[in-house]
Amino acid sequence: MRITSFVFIIIITSFITSCNYQKKLQEQLYFNDALDSSHRILATYSATVKVDDRLLIGVSALNIEAAVPYNLSSTSASVSGSGSGNSGGYLVDKDGTILFPQLGVLHVEGKTLTEIRTDLLSALSKYLTDPVVTVQFANARVLVMGEVGRPGPIPIPDGKLTILEAITLSGDIPFTGRKDNVLVVREENGQRSFANVNLQSHNVYKSEYYFLRQNDLVYVEPTLMKVKQQSNQLLLSNIGLITAITGTFSTILFLLTYLKLLK
Repeated sequence: MRITSFVFIIIITSFITSCNYQKKLQEQLYFNDALDSSHRILATYSATVKVDDRLLIGVSALNIEAAVPYNLSSTSASVSGSGSGNSGGYLVDKDGTILFPQLGVLHVEGKTLTEIRTDLLSALSKYLTDPVVTVQFANARVLVMGEVGRPGPIPIPDGKLTILEAITLSGDIPFTGRKDNVLVVREENGQRSFANVNLQSHNVYKSEYYFLRQNDLVYVEPTLMKVKQQSNQLLLSNIGLITAITGTFSTILFLLTYLKLLK
């Protein structure tokens, strides 16, 4: 009878443990509600240039020497002033313009990198044969913080990055991080907005925060288990500190008492 009861307890314990394991495993999955579902793919986000952005612009042509004056390495030493090129790229002025060699002042605010490239190709065709132009952001980046493998800034030279790509580039979310409550902080038009994104739901693709924008902050919250672990570690360190202080105080008290007895 006792053996039967013991076996029954083992079976029940194993079943409960298995259920808890399945629940924990489910919490680690991305898109765990995506079975047998579909939805329309959103249009790709294209970043537009804003005031104080820096642009890296490279120019080449059939005659390489003819294109040299249009590149930063040769113009940064001779061109100065607001909006002009330097080692950090072309700074977009408060009026939304940059100062480009030969072409003068160009308005770029509100345009995509592709639109700027098209404008430059059209303008440079008057001076160069078969010009080739590349345009990138020099200072665009997002910041990923919290429970990820490698927290820190992520550069986005083409201005395109999804929240899933950012998480992947940051080393993914370990089991100590929450995938269902990722915070995105965005500053735009003088306003700061906060949004929680659930990476365990396929609806993340419908979120306006799926495509990240320059200077977005992504924060992955730790799980309750991680918070408890950190609390326990802090408690243990405090106990160790209190023990050390108490020991030191007791030693001093003992020495003082001993010195009094000697007198």
